[in-house]
This record gives sequence, C-alpha cells and structure tokens, in this order.
Amino acid sequence: MAGTAKPEFTLRAGIYPAINPDLFTDSLEGKIALVTGSGRGIGREIALALAVSGAAVAISGRTQKEVEATTHEVSKLGANCIGVVADICVREDLDRLVNEVVEKLGVIDILICNAGTNTFMPFHMTDPDQWWRQMEIMVKSPTELTRMILPSMQERNSGTIIFTSSRAAAANLPWAAAYSCAKTAITRFAGVLQAELNALQRNTFGFSCNGISVFSIHPGEVKTSLHDTAFPEKTKQEAPYVFEMMAKLAKSHPDFKAELAAWTCVYLCSGKGKTLEGRLVDCTRDIDEVVAYISSLPLSKFGNACG
Repeated sequence: MAGTAKPEFTLRAGIYPAINPDLFTDSLEGKIALVTGSGRGIGREIALALAVSGAAVAISGRTQKEVEATTHEVSKLGANCIGVVADICVREDLDRLVNEVVEKLGVIDILICNAGTNTFMPFHMTDPDQWWRQMEIMVKSPTELTRMILPSMQERNSGTIIFTSSRAAAANLPWAAAYSCAKTAITRFAGVLQAELNALQRNTFGFSCNGISVFSIHPGEVKTSLHDTAFPEKTKQEAPYVFEMMAKLAKSHPDFKAELAAWTCVYLCSGKGKTLEGRLVDCTRDIDEVVAYISSLPLSKFGNACG
C-alpha cells in the first residue's frame, strides 16, 4: 500500500447507517461512563447516547443548572445516572468527581474528556494566563483524569478513553494558537498512551492482549455555545479580520449535528472501532469506510524517524 493516495471518505453531518442508534441497543449494558463537559452541547448529546445504549452515566460540568438539566434528561430515559458539579482544573474537584462516580455508580469503564474552550484571537494579543488556562482545560485536566482512572482499567484490562480533539490538531489554523496546541497535545497523548498500553498489558501485566482502547475525536464544527463565546470583545474591536475570516469558514461547513459525535463515541465504546485505536477519529467522515481503509494498511512499527 506504500505510495497509495489516501481516499476521500464520504462526508457525514448527522446520523448515518454505521452509527444508527438501533444498532447499539444494550451494547453498553453494565458499563459506567463519566463524561466531562456534559451539561450542554456535544457532551450532553454524548451522555444521552451512552444512556440510550445502556450505560450508567455520570454527567459533569461547572454550571449546576446545566448539569441538573442534563441529568434530568438522562434519568427520563430510565438510565442510572448522577450529576456532579466540578471544575476540572481544580485537583480537589477531580478527586471528588472520581470518588463520587465510583461510590454511587461503580468503577469507571468509559471516560470521555469533552470539556473544552476556545478564544479566537491573534497570539500577540492574548493574555498569558488565559492562554495557559486553555491548555489546562484541554490537556492537563484530561491527562490527570486519565492518570486517576487508568489503574483500575489496567487491573481489569478493560476500558475506553476518548478525548474530544479537533482537526485543528493537524492544521495551522490562525487565531487559535492555544486551542490548536492543546488539541495537538491531547491527540498525540492518546496515540502514545495506546502504544504504551499495547505493550504494558501484555508484557508487564501478563494479559494475552491489550483490552483498553484510547481515541481522540474530531466532532465536526458543531454550532454550540462554545462558538458563541469564542470571540471576545477585544477581538471584535482590535482584530475584526479574525471574525470576518472565521465567519466565512463557518459558512463553508455543513450543518454538523452534535449527535454525529455522540453516536460515533458509542460506536467506539461498543468495540467496533478497535482498528482505529490510538488515532484521531474524524466523526465527519464515514467510519466504516475509514475502518476498511485503515485495515488495508500494513501494521505500523515503532520508530524515531521524522516525517
């Protein structure tokens, strides 16, 4: 397959056959999931989809009203669920969050780190504390949550971890330096962690193969409240060209639905996406086509070559 051009996969904006919810009825029965940033937007849809598929779900976010609203919606589905208000950048909140989920629901089988933020602004205008705050939310917090939850997954040799990333991880998108750097970091972390687990679970923990899956996902340019708050007044006043460029880009995108990412997560958590472990999964591309293509490639090997 060397030298073969990567195919163009079918663009998807909402539910399509491979992620039809009917395929996943009870597929996550008995699983316990924690979804950060699930009070609203994409995280809320992920929590609902997991619940529909049979999982017990812990909803978490910083805003009590939103957490309570999503928890109420999930409970109406008949799912076992709890809501925990927590700031994922505060270590004490992370400890409390994990402890409460384990105490009330049980050991965590699925961790989906979805909390995120963004500010469109030229780098030279950014406040350093705000810049690093984005890195903390989208890199430090999910890696620390993973550090806390991973040992129990390793003991059982079972679990799924998903980080909400972005195609920005592989693109030089201007005006979003912190966001792009954070997404690049968490995407690489997912790949490195998967490679480590593939070795450790066999060679150190003695399992016949690794049963823990790690993914990062690009959910698509879903129109959520995150985009509404991504343009501070400073950008509008001092760098209007940023707003103009991003508005043009937004018009070029299809109307991506949050359910697209939600049911792609269910697909991955159900075990169907094992071929894609460690990779950035683009939810806007037909996942069955991607799996078929990746399956046709030679197995990758460790190396230290650039490029």
